[in-house]
Amino acid sequence: MSKPDVPDDLHALHQDDFEHHAPEWSHKQFKRMIWKTRLKLLLNAGGALFLLFILYHVYISVLHIYFDQSKVRNEFLRSIVSVVEMNGDGLRVDKKVQLPFEVTPFLTQKTNLKVYRLVGSWEVITGEIQAELSITGKFRYKITNTGAYLNGNDLGPFYLPYALVGGKPSTDESEENSSLKQLRNLDDGHVAEMSISLKNLKSPEELMQLLSKYDIGVTAMPIYSGELQEKNLSYSRAGMFDYNIPHLSFKPLFELKDNGGRWFNYFPSESKEQSQGTMKEQIEFMLSDLEWMSSNLNYSGVELDQRRLSYLKKNGVQVYGAVVTGPVRELQKIAHNPEFHHFHLNRVEIWNWE
Repeated sequence: MSKPDVPDDLHALHQDDFEHHAPEWSHKQFKRMIWKTRLKLLLNAGGALFLLFILYHVYISVLHIYFDQSKVRNEFLRSIVSVVEMNGDGLRVDKKVQLPFEVTPFLTQKTNLKVYRLVGSWEVITGEIQAELSITGKFRYKITNTGAYLNGNDLGPFYLPYALVGGKPSTDESEENSSLKQLRNLDDGHVAEMSISLKNLKSPEELMQLLSKYDIGVTAMPIYSGELQEKNLSYSRAGMFDYNIPHLSFKPLFELKDNGGRWFNYFPSESKEQSQGTMKEQIEFMLSDLEWMSSNLNYSGVELDQRRLSYLKKNGVQVYGAVVTGPVRELQKIAHNPEFHHFHLNRVEIWNWE
């Protein structure tokens, strides 16, 4: 019996019914595929880099928005002013310009500011400071001086009273020193800055009363903070009993607030009663500023400043000199006052005094 005919479209297809042929790729097609793959990878990498670039700039912008707040910027400026001016000799940091600063991705603030000295009524630029403050409170700075002379004075301009070192001057103090000779040779059309040392420790009020008879401005005072009690303290000797040591500087009031600040170039020279009241305020602020910077910042010498603060709280503030500025003839008059010794002439400028 014959099988019924099955239509062709109902025949079952089997794998063996097909012939398998490997695709034939030309060298040109293969090369094109490789370049398409490379281009795709390159575009993906470029997109990732562009995204990282955008995210980085958004991150930096957010950092600047935060660090640009007055409170944060003021704390950075306060750090610079407090450490630099309190450990200097009449040196000032420029506070009048809008603080130009940068913030690194690791949250470190950096800035470059001018430093100057007050000579008469002029603020004479003497260098630039590069300062940085990390998020952990590590504060570092470097001052680049723009002095005109190579043979400048490397030693400190102030000398401790002889009573503190238990001796007498080894040289004849009647002999005129080089600074006084320079003053004598300057004509009346000049003003100058000069550092003077006291023969005995005095309170800031007593020193201001002593200087009130002269037409000068007082810009800083070296503070005695018990340094000679420190072991292994480095010092320089100018004579048998003449010592100059690192010290803190008491300077006119400087205060920063969120909405601005206030600072004075010179110490007040009002009547005795008024001067005492104002000086008391300045001493209190100086001690609070010293406590703030030695508690919140990590800088070179912070441990010594902490011990100095303890000494000052216990023994009070006494000074052994001053940085003064004014007409050269007025500075000459101070040299005739028996309360002072060791005069050091700093910057000299043409007349600019009122």
